Amino acid sequence: MLQIKNATPFVPALYLFPDEKGVDTLYVVLKATFAMTSNGLRVAEAQQAVAHVDEHWGAPGESSLKYAGESHLMKRGTDVVLVGDAHAPKGLPTTDFGVSLSVGTLKKLVQVHGDRTWKAGLLGASPTAPIPTTRVPLTWERAYGGRHQTGPQSFLAEMRNPVGVGFRGQREAREMHGTPLPNLQHPGFPLTSLSDKSPPHGVGFVAPSWQPRMGLAGTYDEAWKKHRAPYFPRDFDTRFFQAAPEGQIYPTWLKGGEPVELINAAPEGVQRFHLPEVDLETSVRIAGKEEKPRLHIETMLLEPDKHRFSLTWRGFVPCDKRALKIEKVTVAVKRMTGVRT
Repeated sequence: MLQIKNATPFVPALYLFPDEKGVDTLYVVLKATFAMTSNGLRVAEAQQAVAHVDEHWGAPGESSLKYAGESHLMKRGTDVVLVGDAHAPKGLPTTDFGVSLSVGTLKKLVQVHGDRTWKAGLLGASPTAPIPTTRVPLTWERAYGGRHQTGPQSFLAEMRNPVGVGFRGQREAREMHGTPLPNLQHPGFPLTSLSDKSPPHGVGFVAPSWQPRMGLAGTYDEAWKKHRAPYFPRDFDTRFFQAAPEGQIYPTWLKGGEPVELINAAPEGVQRFHLPEVDLETSVRIAGKEEKPRLHIETMLLEPDKHRFSLTWRGFVPCDKRALKIEKVTVAVKRMTGVRT
């Protein structure tokens, strides 16, 4: 019988399913939650569970992802994702401000505006002045995107963010009058007229049915049904599992020790710390033989409003024709620095 021995203060999980080539593989997952305090980092008393399935802010298909499911194959690099709100500097109502996220060499800036709408005029439409605000949710519903229903069974959509706002589709300028503009924008692509192009820009998880993830899922046609199912199609790209938005996929794996800076993502304004360095030791015993997979940090989830963040490690052991012979999995912390327990 498979046993898991967890010699860490964190939450483990095991997944057993075929990899992209159809080889049965055991995936070992460990999720650690840390509290951000005035006295530095500490291991959080309440450890977040591993998310087995996607969790949305509202109805699936009609709202954005809050948390991405973690039952999947290996990623190629670390996803860095932020869930929370944008906070005006010093808590004072303002029309425009920025939120920045920096982890190691990764840097992301989001321009935040108060609520605006399109105002139709003789020469088209222009944005109204933003209403001063102190707090804006950092969700994809507040970023550029959306859909336009063109008929009873037809619609156009910004498939990089179909739940957003500001997408014109085939609407006339007068039809856009009174409709909202995005609160969250790329600082290099301001929206000043309906002809301006602005990419969806946010910091949260990207749904698997959105682009660019959907385009990496492969081809599920009759040939796949006959010759490949139930395995992934041959043109499946494992980058599909990267759920962070553009600019937030670390080029390699985070190692620990990287500097982190968040600005205007919490009421206190600036949050700075270094990632803890955690040296893990993992062993998998299959048919009496021991293997030691290396676990990589595949997801960093920042929740500044809750003064916490989590790191999720994942490693794998191919076990084709040996799945029923997996006896024991052990996960332990050899060394941990930069954090109080």
